[in-house]
Amino acid sequence: MRKDFGAKPYTYPQPVLMIATYGEDGKPDVMNAAWGGISDDKEISICVSESHKTTENILKKGAFTVNMADVDHMTACDYVGIV
Repeated sequence: MRKDFGAKPYTYPQPVLMIATYGEDGKPDVMNAAWGGISDDKEISICVSESHKTTENILKKGAFTVNMADVDHMTACDYVGIV
């Protein structure tokens, strides 16, 4: 028997969220965000502190993208999280 439990406010295992923006100079910026997830059936929530360049870009440009890393890209995403 199949059951649809609908959207849930959590994901497991916790995904790696990649938040991408562009600065005023057009330079791309990507950060690895550990605090985020599904908050409603049509919304996600992310927590990004004021001190990040990504936050500054979001506030100035009003635009960003969110992606979840897959296994094939974990090494690159880990690099972004460290650097």
